[in-house]
Amino acid sequence: MKYKIKQSGKTQKIVEFHISKELVSEELDRLYRDISKTASLPGFRTGKVPIGLIKKRYKKEATDEVVKSLLTGSFKKAVSESDIDMLGLPKITDLEFHEDKGMSYKATVDIRPQVKIKKHKGLNLKKLENEVKESDVDKEIDNLRNTKANFSTKEGSAEEGDYVICDVECVVEGKSLEKKENAWLYVGEPAFIPSKTLKGMKANDQRDVEKAFPKEYSKKEIAGKNAKFHITAKEIKKKVLPELNDEFARTAANLKTMAELREALRKNIKRRNEIERRRALESEALKLLGENTVFEAPQFMVEKQFEILMNDAAREVRAFFILEEIAKLENITVGDEEINAAFKEIASSSGHSIDEVRKYYNENNLLENLREDIKQKKALDFVIKNANLS
Repeated sequence: MKYKIKQSGKTQKIVEFHISKELVSEELDRLYRDISKTASLPGFRTGKVPIGLIKKRYKKEATDEVVKSLLTGSFKKAVSESDIDMLGLPKITDLEFHEDKGMSYKATVDIRPQVKIKKHKGLNLKKLENEVKESDVDKEIDNLRNTKANFSTKEGSAEEGDYVICDVECVVEGKSLEKKENAWLYVGEPAFIPSKTLKGMKANDQRDVEKAFPKEYSKKEIAGKNAKFHITAKEIKKKVLPELNDEFARTAANLKTMAELREALRKNIKRRNEIERRRALESEALKLLGENTVFEAPQFMVEKQFEILMNDAAREVRAFFILEEIAKLENITVGDEEINAAFKEIASSSGHSIDEVRKYYNENNLLENLREDIKQKKALDFVIKNANLS
């Protein structure tokens, strides 16, 4: 077997193979002998079929098997003997097979890029403060208070912030398209029916409201068309917010006092802010690492990532190799105890046992993927830990 390797761009190599007719003939003869041991044709006992008939009867099957065997064997040999640091599977082209001439083909392989990082320690990252203001807590309490509101029937006319319980008929171009009973229409903004047309309505009042559907409305047949809404009010509802006292803390969050509620909300806000802060740091660190690293992302990985993310594909692939190189430079590894900790975390969030999670990862060959994910995270942690936060 002979082969020669050619560079194709920065992230591909082409390996050209030629396998001699002698080796092809030897492989075919070996396979025919194996087939003859179990072959059975009319008029012949098993294992007694003449080799000539075997070659005639099983030529296609033998050829396909030999081609497959020679492809696999020759390619593995070339990779083991050369410096090809391959990614993914090879693309086989220009395959030719002749018993009297031998076999030839080309294998195009994507290779691991040579990553040169100019700087990964001491990056200048902006430190984001995580200060929780009392006004932030007040907003959280207002949101929680609104979710616990009750609605009481109101005598008199509808005002801003009330709801009109009504029957609504939608008419477009003289045709009744839809009728809804007991619909809740909000008297305020934002709302599809303007609040000024609902203000002052009382139970049993009727009003016709004209409104155009948005041009991007989901129902294309009426998108952008004018509609008339015939509204018959049945009841006016007023939102009643609960009082902010210790009873509210107990019913809303199972806490004893408003002070405890405010402290719990403050911690939640701080936790959310910390997550956002961390994401911002990671994004900025990856951006700076990309600016300080020279290499070309393998196109097949860009395309694969593009199918998944549909954007920022090259950046994602570059980040993978940058963090992989940093892990090498800093001898970052992932031990079994970290894998077990990950299994425990996955089990806790998924509702499965640790043994079930471990079995799933092992049976689906996902263990190395998990190990790589943890290693990448540790590499990024290292970069941020060694950055200059200002």
